[in-house]
Amino acid sequence: MCGVLLVRSVQAMPQQRHEPALEILRRRGPDLTVQCWVTPGVFVAQTVLHITGTDQFYHSEKSKGFAYNGEIYDYRWYGNYDNDVELAFHAAHARPRNFQHFEGTWAWVYADQDQLLWASDPQGEKSLYMYHSLDLTVVSSDVAAVLCYIDPKIDPVPYQNKCWTMIDQTPWSGIVRCEPGRLYRDGKPAELIDSVWQWVTDTNLCSEQQVQEQFEWLWDRNIGLIRSQQPANISFSGGLDSSVIAASMPGLEPVTVDAVGKDPVVTQLRNAKISVDPESWAHYYRTMIEHTRMPAQSWSFVGKWLVAQHSQHRIVYTGLAADELFGGYAHHQNLNAADIWIASPYCEHDHNNLWHRCLDLYHGDARQATLLMDYWYQVVGVDAPGLDRLGGLWGKETRNPFMMPSMIKFALNLPWDVKVNKQLIRRLYKKISGQDYVQPKMGFAGHANDSAPWLGVNTVSTGNRYRDWQQIAQQTFYEYCQA
Repeated sequence: MCGVLLVRSVQAMPQQRHEPALEILRRRGPDLTVQCWVTPGVFVAQTVLHITGTDQFYHSEKSKGFAYNGEIYDYRWYGNYDNDVELAFHAAHARPRNFQHFEGTWAWVYADQDQLLWASDPQGEKSLYMYHSLDLTVVSSDVAAVLCYIDPKIDPVPYQNKCWTMIDQTPWSGIVRCEPGRLYRDGKPAELIDSVWQWVTDTNLCSEQQVQEQFEWLWDRNIGLIRSQQPANISFSGGLDSSVIAASMPGLEPVTVDAVGKDPVVTQLRNAKISVDPESWAHYYRTMIEHTRMPAQSWSFVGKWLVAQHSQHRIVYTGLAADELFGGYAHHQNLNAADIWIASPYCEHDHNNLWHRCLDLYHGDARQATLLMDYWYQVVGVDAPGLDRLGGLWGKETRNPFMMPSMIKFALNLPWDVKVNKQLIRRLYKKISGQDYVQPKMGFAGHANDSAPWLGVNTVSTGNRYRDWQQIAQQTFYEYCQA
């Protein structure tokens, strides 16, 4: 989990002008700060969280600026590289489209005397945020770092779905999130490197047994790639997704958040838990927003913040995206292929006009389209950038086995009947652990509404807890960040 910064200014800035942004990014990369003045007006920096290889690359003299956040798990396949950042640098310099072949996560900036380039991975795991004007361009992995260079003004962003989805926007005037998989050149969007929209293909249908065998082979391969060679933690909820990861990688140390009284499954877990009551939840919530300068897009963000804080190791595994890719939510069970409307609470308001694009991609099958919409709105627009942001605040790298590109491609092309209700994952878990999974957890519990008395905002109850939470989330963000 590294910090990325690129600044281009018409008027050259002194070194100390960058220190506030670098101080923010050092939480992401506490080991080393690498800085490069490409020209008097172009500054590139990376704060490094050192996971693999040696740090020789960071200390070598280079006339080109490069900063990278991510992890290319299969970097050894592409040459005699000491670590993945070397591979990423050579790809960014010579052929950015090579990133489409890499298994892993990435967001990077590159600068030389002639051009500025940047891009982030197509699956939406790593993010880059950009402010661009004629006089100033700032690109960073954190909105809070970008805000150090401008006079920040807040724009209202509608809260239209179950969570506060932001795929390409932020609540800060002039700051946008770069499109996943898109190469940017000198401040403007250029060609696609890769896109999830290109990952859905017409494939030959296989038998259920063949699909299960393919899934288990792919899972074993990916676990071999993503497995850490050093001790690591897992965000463990007692649910199927974190359970199958823990069973596949024995030795991961679980970190569990217990929002007291909310989730009986978590309460029954025997591992050590972080117990949070409504008053302490409110304290963590406010601190989180003041540090990130971004909204709590979901009440689960406080739990993610606490998992990152209390993880003793640098790497934290999560089960992110399994529900969206393998039909794990309750509303997925009774979908109708012929529906013409969106049936998901996560994306009931299509304010990015994605529904018909998803529907067309799956030739009118609303079931498959709903899962893809859920992925875009819930994973790309909420949870993936949230994990990256919150893990970075504590110098932790989050790894998500279900979001490896090969796994996403596999899931997107599965026949509906063999993937809904996470059947493949359930059978795999039984094979590994010898146990049937029968006890579903309640969800990502948080105190949210119950913490309102300690959050310092006045809201009027609507009688609907989701609508009340929307008021709380918006008012707290606007008040905390304008104070």
